[in-house]
Amino acid sequence: MIRKSGWTLVLASVVMVFITGCAVGNKHAYQDVAVDLDTSGSSSVALATHDQRPYVVSGDKQADFVGLQRGGFGNPFNVTTLSENALAEDFSNVVAAALNSKGFRPLTMSTTATESHQSVLTRLIAQDADRLMLLTLLEWKSDTYQNTALKYNARVQLFDGEGKLLAEKTIVGEDNLKGSVMNPPGHAKKVIPRAFEEKLGLLLNDAEISKALQN
Repeated sequence: MIRKSGWTLVLASVVMVFITGCAVGNKHAYQDVAVDLDTSGSSSVALATHDQRPYVVSGDKQADFVGLQRGGFGNPFNVTTLSENALAEDFSNVVAAALNSKGFRPLTMSTTATESHQSVLTRLIAQDADRLMLLTLLEWKSDTYQNTALKYNARVQLFDGEGKLLAEKTIVGEDNLKGSVMNPPGHAKKVIPRAFEEKLGLLLNDAEISKALQN
């Protein structure tokens, strides 16, 4: 007969195996998130997202890396975008869809992690748009064990067509998105897209950003 302590050990082992099995190959869905803008307009907006996360710039992580899912003993496994696009591309596509839904005419431009801020801005200016929007990712990474944490440092800058800075908004933080004992990866897949929507809303619906988009 297995005593109570024995059953506890067995249950803990089963949970550890389950968590480890669920930790491999996880992907988070960023591409279908919808952000509602507080403002509308008809201007053309050249848009780019510049991934400057240190581990992407160095090449330690690929551009589609979005975080870590830990196994039963805390061992980390990479989490990537469900779309298989670079995270920067998913950012730009979601922002472009938000702009388009409010009458703006977005023009997305791809970037590389190794090019400079000035190089990206110069290429945006060459798009000949009414407004230029540059999002810069300095940190964006989730970390899931039983709970999910999201660490972020993101900036949006809005320029006129000639590259003059009109408005800027930065958000920095680390949020505890709570968790699940039995299915941490499943919980993370639900809460990360919601957090992504919330953070983009904070950036794009900043009062100064909205004002600069309209003028």
